[in-house]
Amino acid sequence: MLKKLLWGVGLGAALFCGGLAQAQAPAAYPSPELTQIAKTGKYVGSKACLECHEDEHKSWAASRHTLKATKGPSFGKEFEKNIYAWVRRDWDKLDSYMIVDQKDGKTNYLATRKVPWAEVDYVVGQTYKQRYTKYYDGGPIEVFEATTADGGISWKLDKTKVSMYPGNKQRAGYKFLFLEMNPAEGKMNANYYGEYRSWQERCIACHTTGFDHKGWDQAKADFVAGKRADLKDIFVADLTVGCESCHGPGEAHANKPGKGANIVNPAKMTDVAARQMVCGQCHTRPQVSKHSPLAQDLRGYRLTDEYTDFATYTRPAWGKGNRQVSVDGKGRRDHQQDMDIKLSTAIRGSHSAHADMACFDCHDAHGVGNKDKKSPTLKKASAVETCATCHGVKAAQVLKVMDGRQGWARAGYPNWATEYGRQGNKQHIFNITHDGTGRSWGLSPDQYPWALKKDGDAAKEADWEAIWPWEKASFEKQGRTVAVGASPWKK
Repeated sequence: MLKKLLWGVGLGAALFCGGLAQAQAPAAYPSPELTQIAKTGKYVGSKACLECHEDEHKSWAASRHTLKATKGPSFGKEFEKNIYAWVRRDWDKLDSYMIVDQKDGKTNYLATRKVPWAEVDYVVGQTYKQRYTKYYDGGPIEVFEATTADGGISWKLDKTKVSMYPGNKQRAGYKFLFLEMNPAEGKMNANYYGEYRSWQERCIACHTTGFDHKGWDQAKADFVAGKRADLKDIFVADLTVGCESCHGPGEAHANKPGKGANIVNPAKMTDVAARQMVCGQCHTRPQVSKHSPLAQDLRGYRLTDEYTDFATYTRPAWGKGNRQVSVDGKGRRDHQQDMDIKLSTAIRGSHSAHADMACFDCHDAHGVGNKDKKSPTLKKASAVETCATCHGVKAAQVLKVMDGRQGWARAGYPNWATEYGRQGNKQHIFNITHDGTGRSWGLSPDQYPWALKKDGDAAKEADWEAIWPWEKASFEKQGRTVAVGASPWKK
């Protein structure tokens, strides 16, 4: 009787607290009016924010977000410094050939003329690595061939064979060079680089702010049709990852400054998915854009939009792994933190502490990478101090979960079938093995989700598509059969 009474009191208290919490729940933010500004407003660039937000602007101006893309020396001598000093010094020794086009899935065409460093138009990257672009007009050009035998991970250049590429206006734009360089003296990617699409076609939206993909698409169509002289316009509002990348278009706020009724404050956002997408719009790895089959960014995305309206997530390969994802779903490459966090929520549950968190709860979005900070990326002085806010004295211990490689067999082409993930503090799946080793861990085999192809044979492995846990509902809406387990084709 006492147990029933206590249970009833507990239930009553829970219902009361739940009702109180519901009654006191904050109003949805952003409001419909502010959401409309975020979706349709005009970008004006980060300089417009300086007058009123001097401290924030000063912190941001020294951050890594200003270095994702910079002008190269072709725009003036003052931009020479944007190419690493040692790279400029040793440039003549490097294979600075422009990637013109793709011959087939294993072969690229490279212009036979080396691009002098003084002719580099845009530099993409600065902190960990950088790549270089040079404008190409799509005309006929002599080329070498570079080939790959491992799916584009490494490239081998053959300078003994020269042919004439007939030209293709579809390939015009700022084209990448064969190089991928690092800031440390003499360090570079010895595998070289193989992106044959232009910077505007492929990934510009995440290196800049306010990329107008519709403007670019129209300009490209006009150029191909002979109605436009060139494709040198990059159609961005800001050649940085600027204020408006996270706060939305700022014209209304710049014209009528106030208390924020016409500009989004990400920290106030009440929808968890929208809040996480503030950073997730770029810290992700799409399989393909839904606005362009050539793109691998979320071009056109604005705050509060849905990810799946703009791109599909890179695909998992349960039990087999691939270059992007380990056998248990951990991200392996750069820009995959968003999928780690979503998978963590699927594993731990929407009630878990990390499920409602966004990147900027721990990371300093304004000052990421500032040299005067004790921690280059975090709000607090260290990772331990950051985690101690919630985990207390266990902070150092729980940090192990952010090393997705420790304790797992190394993965690499063609052997991807391990739990090997990302290094150091890069992994963001907050789940560990329960075998006493405390290793970073994604899904166990009995949790793998799959969707059967339409009109597929459930007894054939080839007819089952590996999907993410958060995609199950959308596949079911398509009328697809969804199953969970290691091998649904064996059932």
